[in-house]
Amino acid sequence: MATIPPAFLDEIRTRLDLSDVVGLRVKLQRKGREWTACCPFHNEKTPSFYVNNEKGFYHCFGCGAHGDHVGFVMNHDGQTFIESVETLAVQAGLDMPKADPDAARKAERAKGLKEAMVAAVTAYQEALQRPEAEIARAYIDKRGLTPATVEHFGLGYSPDARDWLFKKLIAQGFSAQVLIDAALVKAPDDGRPPFDMFRGRLMFPIWDRQGNPVAFGGRILGDGEPKYLNSPDTAIFHKGQLLYGHHLARKAAHDRGEILVVEGYMDAIALGQAGVENAVAPLGTALTEDHLRLLWKMVTSPIICLDGDAAGQRAARRTAERALPLLKAGKSVKFATLPQGQDPDDLLKHGGLRALQTVLSQSETLPAAIWRWERAEMPRNDAEQRAALWSRISMALKAVEDASLNAALEADMVGRFEASFGHHPFLKNRGGKQWQRNQSSKGGWNTPSSGLSLRGNDRVSALDTQTLARRQYEVLFAAFLNHPDLLDLYGENLATLTMLDVDLAQFRDALVQALFKEVTLDSEHLHAHLSEQGLDSMVERLKGQDTQLHAGFAKPKAPKDEVIEDLETLFAGFTHRDMQHELQVSRVALPAYDVSEEELKALHLRAKAYTDTKPSS
Repeated sequence: MATIPPAFLDEIRTRLDLSDVVGLRVKLQRKGREWTACCPFHNEKTPSFYVNNEKGFYHCFGCGAHGDHVGFVMNHDGQTFIESVETLAVQAGLDMPKADPDAARKAERAKGLKEAMVAAVTAYQEALQRPEAEIARAYIDKRGLTPATVEHFGLGYSPDARDWLFKKLIAQGFSAQVLIDAALVKAPDDGRPPFDMFRGRLMFPIWDRQGNPVAFGGRILGDGEPKYLNSPDTAIFHKGQLLYGHHLARKAAHDRGEILVVEGYMDAIALGQAGVENAVAPLGTALTEDHLRLLWKMVTSPIICLDGDAAGQRAARRTAERALPLLKAGKSVKFATLPQGQDPDDLLKHGGLRALQTVLSQSETLPAAIWRWERAEMPRNDAEQRAALWSRISMALKAVEDASLNAALEADMVGRFEASFGHHPFLKNRGGKQWQRNQSSKGGWNTPSSGLSLRGNDRVSALDTQTLARRQYEVLFAAFLNHPDLLDLYGENLATLTMLDVDLAQFRDALVQALFKEVTLDSEHLHAHLSEQGLDSMVERLKGQDTQLHAGFAKPKAPKDEVIEDLETLFAGFTHRDMQHELQVSRVALPAYDVSEEELKALHLRAKAYTDTKPSS
């Protein structure tokens, strides 16, 4: 049997949620943070088959079937191990690794490197207790780290000697080549004996996803550069694919539904000591696409917590640029900006956990952050600068490949533009999908770009814009009242909706607040929460037949997969406005604005694009 490198299997698991794999073969329904279905491996009427993306396994409580990505494809599709990996590689967009006759030798070599790393961790930890490590212990005391924290994160000390570690590990039976390959020592080009990679530094072990030490970061103690020195990539370590503290933060992130990405090792350690165990850091590099996929395995919207200075904001923008092409429904990022000149440790020391929570509560969504950054590039408020602003935003949104999400983000930006400048920009027609459902098969639900279609002889054209918008929002709220667990999935979408009606906005805010207050998402607890907000009368009306008559999916017994499908449609409908109506409004309003020739030309092109692409019906 051919050998598949473990790193390749890890890459598949990083790129593919298990629900993406199972969902191609089994009809899954969302249940909290898991997915459930009737087991495909035995006959049952009540679902007992669960898929957990965070943990990367499926389990059936009926027949005991259990496994990961590869195991599911093998058992469900009847494929061999290699065939299953090939199937998953295609879905993940990866090329299969070429046959390697030296695979067994490389696996043995990797085992040797990992054993050397374990020995190095122990040696550095022991060295931290030696007399010459007083400078390291003084630094630890200065940073306020407790002995328990030092032990938990495995901190150590590398003596300021040329070959201290080299001699120690050679004496334990490791070969010079293994130590060189592990990047624990370096071999001079002139043939002299190897010397230690790290000398006179506080040592931070770096672990892989399973908690095995695979590299080190070292902080200088005294004068010298660089301040932090990190291991280079090796056969067992790739810094663009790992996050510092990942294996320590994973469970806390899953339990809390939140993970923080901070700048450095000491930031993550300070947060951990303060009880914020769901914090990780990149390894001396900007966040990569693989980092983002790894974060999304744990939570749907990681919080990037960076300094408020120019460097921190540049790092945040680079993260946004990398995230945009990868976004899909339920996967995004948020940005929390620390006060100028403070890192998480400073924040905790001066304001405690309450100060940190204040910063996190002010986290910006991705579109809010993009708007702020691009708005800051606008030196004055005139037609030319407004056009340039919209051009930059449009260019950024082009990176979003998911059509419905692209439309939702564009609608969000339109709202921000109108709120700032008082009129609608001339948007380019993206040729998005016309969100339309068959009225006869789905109980009267029909959502093209113009919105909601009613049963019987009622017509959308008979409704004015405000009545139509209110009806759509009421149907949306009714769906969440009858299927409250879906708030966890669509809370962020709900929070970004713009509602001019005060009553609707109040109800929307109460639903979103239920998520922040961690209200149990079932009907009883949600209704109690809404009652506390004085919304009993609106709850009663929304649960009445008049509201649910217009959309069968909002009813309590509607199949969950149809509810999810129709919610996707409804949210997309909010963002796909009737383009012909927009053009008419633009023409009427045109004389009132200072419109450039470029904007006028764009309007005519957009009108032509609408005429060319609108449905013939």
